Amino acid sequence: MKYDFETPVNRRNEYALKWDGPESELPMWVADMDFRTAPEITEGLLETVREGIFGYTGIPESWYRAYRDWWHREHGLSASEDSFVFVTGVVPALSSIVRRITLPNEKVCIMPPVYGIFWNSVENQGRRVLECPLVYNRESLSYSLDPERLEDCLRDPQCTLLILCNPHNPTGQIWSRKELETVADLAEKHGVTVVSDEIHCDITLPGRSYTPFAEVSESARRNSITCMSASKAFNLAGLHSAAVMIPNPHLRQRISRGLNNEELAESGTLGALWH
Repeated sequence: MKYDFETPVNRRNEYALKWDGPESELPMWVADMDFRTAPEITEGLLETVREGIFGYTGIPESWYRAYRDWWHREHGLSASEDSFVFVTGVVPALSSIVRRITLPNEKVCIMPPVYGIFWNSVENQGRRVLECPLVYNRESLSYSLDPERLEDCLRDPQCTLLILCNPHNPTGQIWSRKELETVADLAEKHGVTVVSDEIHCDITLPGRSYTPFAEVSESARRNSITCMSASKAFNLAGLHSAAVMIPNPHLRQRISRGLNNEELAESGTLGALWH
């Protein structure tokens, strides 16, 4: 099927957060798509709506299979269905993970320039941000990790969590397998858990692909939590449906308990059935 990426959609005065500002300003504060959702998805949603029932809805087996199969087929990630846990959004998941993995006043490492909400997800929970800035290369117009600086941050005994953005938002940097292996090795060496925000992984240029953090090594699988969703690439943010993927069953139990305690693991009808 041919998809329409040419027809503009005017979302002003439609309660769209992205466009709820002065017309003279570019809304660069939120990654929200302005193309129409794919017709197959729209028709599926309409089919559910026509049934006229919007009661409490559990998560069907097809939801788990969809995440497992998509990430395996498109990105080479091998994960069992029970590794995935439903959550209402990546940002709520990040905040919940910060509360579960860290104690008040401990430090969480982030890599600026990065999505501004990362600061909120740390500081709003009574934790402290530990910045490990990326290195900007003016010749290649790209960013890279500084392994020595990262190790300095992770060896801090007050640092217990690292928030990785893979691919990186807003720089667009797609981390290499070697860079991700370095992150995994340093995190394990210093006893730091990694939560990887991979919500933008399906938005890459032709011929480019990203590497899931949990796939780079056994230590990465054992010591990581991956946040993922179809919301960015397929214009589904309004459905409030996302997943955390945690191969380590002990870590999964810990995070899952937090998501349930905080009422973040219950879906609406459309978010559960269309993914």
